[in-house]
Amino acid sequence: MVKPVIFQIAGFQNSGKTTIISALIKELRGNQYEAAVLKHHGHGGKPDYALQKDSHKHFHSGAIASLVEGEGTIELLANINEDNTLSKLIEVLSFFHPHVIIVEGYKNEDFPKAVLIRDEEDLRLLKRLSSIEAILAWPQMLHAAEEFSGGNIPVFPINGTLFTEWFLNSYLNTSL
Repeated sequence: MVKPVIFQIAGFQNSGKTTIISALIKELRGNQYEAAVLKHHGHGGKPDYALQKDSHKHFHSGAIASLVEGEGTIELLANINEDNTLSKLIEVLSFFHPHVIIVEGYKNEDFPKAVLIRDEEDLRLLKRLSSIEAILAWPQMLHAAEEFSGGNIPVFPINGTLFTEWFLNSYLNTSL
């Protein structure tokens, strides 16, 4: 069994996390690596399930879990204790044997992470968070991010492939 690399993508809402993660997943797949994603629903309350299929009806009727399978794809809805730690959720994803587990959110956890900086207000994340391995900055924030880094943390433009190339080389010891 492969022990997955765990890497966080952190940033405030609308900073580009989903776009970066999608690009990283495509690049990983293109290099024969499997990825799983764990997203924290940080907007309060339970995630919204728009579909009203039987599996959702079963879940909303009180089933502790509802799993549906079709053509090799599963969808799982489950009630878990609110005190479940990130490590327990990572354990669930590890069942699928990914090479990489990308964690979106959970900013305050201590896994290696890239922090996205879109505006001046976001710079406070760089002071507050631990285990920052990379900074991805929007064009207007590149200089400020580089200044904060002082050359100790790599800074990448939000657009382009430099971050994904760095990730593959640094965490999976491969090159494109």
